[in-house]
Amino acid sequence: MKEFFVSTSGPVAAGMEDWAGTALLAVVAFVVGFTLNHASICTVIATRELIAERRPARSIALVECAVWAGLAYAVLGIAPTMQEGWFPLSHLVPAAILFGFGTYVNGACVFGSIGHVGNGEIEFGFTLLSISVVFYIESWFALLPDQPPISASSPLGAVLLALALFVLLGLRLSVPLRSRSNFWRLTYSMGAVGITSTILVALAPEYSITASVGTIVSIPVAGAVVLICMFAGSFASARFRRHRFKLRWPTTKGILKRSFGGILMGLGALMIPGGNDTVLLIGLPMGAWQAVLAYALFVATLAALIAMFGSRARSWS
Repeated sequence: MKEFFVSTSGPVAAGMEDWAGTALLAVVAFVVGFTLNHASICTVIATRELIAERRPARSIALVECAVWAGLAYAVLGIAPTMQEGWFPLSHLVPAAILFGFGTYVNGACVFGSIGHVGNGEIEFGFTLLSISVVFYIESWFALLPDQPPISASSPLGAVLLALALFVLLGLRLSVPLRSRSNFWRLTYSMGAVGITSTILVALAPEYSITASVGTIVSIPVAGAVVLICMFAGSFASARFRRHRFKLRWPTTKGILKRSFGGILMGLGALMIPGGNDTVLLIGLPMGAWQAVLAYALFVATLAALIAMFGSRARSWS
């Protein structure tokens, strides 16, 4: 945090600025967690609705989220940065497919796992833990070559991004909806996730939901604050909706399923690098073709599996 809150007025002022920065991180992370749960934001749910019910609204909304993030980067004057650059196609293509398999096995993407935990489904915490363990083991043994960080501003610019956002909103408004309230819930929720996630990345560049435990090791205070407050926001959202929260203790079968899904997701995310959170909120806003390809392959794999075997994933809001 000190690199973002540097003071020239002595140690007391610097300490106060560190506390202010940590408090801002906490608030932003809480909003992210609250919104992910509030709108049932999950690529598995979105893809199931698209394939099984021919309702593309959530899939369109996820792209909106990336556009909102791009707009936030443009307004803040920040170039999206991948802490590790993209791997070559020989890694990226099978990794994206593997991530899709893992997400299907898990029954939720990275976003959806946080939402499920907020609903009281504690076993989804093992998904994030397993992903992070994979990242931690790789860093310990240095199994993959280091990729230099890569940074780039969106090639579209703020005006074209705003235009693209209006087009996506109009497109989503034209497709079948359960209710107008769902349209507005998705609209402000995707905006909130895109904007607050951008602020989160600006304040703690090394943080990643995909490798949450690993970033607690690398940036202990910021990583722990973000993870705890994100879960707290998800819990608060479920409680806010009253009868939606029900604490479910994990079963052995559930732990094994989420852990296996998390391991597959972690292996895939290692070689992209990054999960659907990184691809949507950093890769797409920087206009990287690797992000477009990875997300397309990930969703296509998920769609094929849902078409063949079905899915029990359902929106809870």
